Amino acid sequence: MNAVLDVEKIVPAWQTLKALAPLAHIESEADYERTTAFLNELLDEVRDDAAHPLYSLVAVVGDLIEAYEIEHEPR
Repeated sequence: MNAVLDVEKIVPAWQTLKALAPLAHIESEADYERTTAFLNELLDEVRDDAAHPLYSLVAVVGDLIEAYEIEHEPR
C-alpha cells in the first residue's frame, strides 16, 4: 500500500479535529483527565456498536490513555 500524504489537506483537517477532540500524546495529568473524560463521552455514544462511525476512535483514544498509564504507573 502506497499512501500519498497530502499535507495541504491533512494539516487543516488535523487542526480542526484537535480543536474538537483531545487527540494528542498525553503530556500531563490534566491532559489525562481531559482525554479520559472524552473517552467516557465517546463510550456513552458508541457503546459496543462496532458499526458506529466513531468506533475506531474509541480504540485510538483508549490507546493514548493506556500508553500514558503504562508510562506513569507507580513502580
